[in-house]
Amino acid sequence: MKATTIFTATLASLSWTVQGCANYKFCHCYDDNGMPNDLATNIICPGNLESRTEFGVTFKECHYYKNYFFLYSALDNCDIRRRCKAAGATGADSSCRSKVE
Repeated sequence: MKATTIFTATLASLSWTVQGCANYKFCHCYDDNGMPNDLATNIICPGNLESRTEFGVTFKECHYYKNYFFLYSALDNCDIRRRCKAAGATGADSSCRSKVE
């Protein structure tokens, strides 16, 4: 329970700090209980699924980043949020990290 509370607080703080759309290398879906939703993440992922463990919780995370000389393709957090909800995730937002500048 303690790990779930810490994990939920971390996810909430991450989602509140991201106010606009941006591109990221890693994202995953989660449910309204604060736990990652691996099934929804698998459905929406255009890249590779990788396992990640935070606060004792292991989950699948989508990794997608392609570099084409001066252009790149990555995960748009606003698009991922919409796609997670469409795939059945019940969380208010998705969780993304490693912002591409």
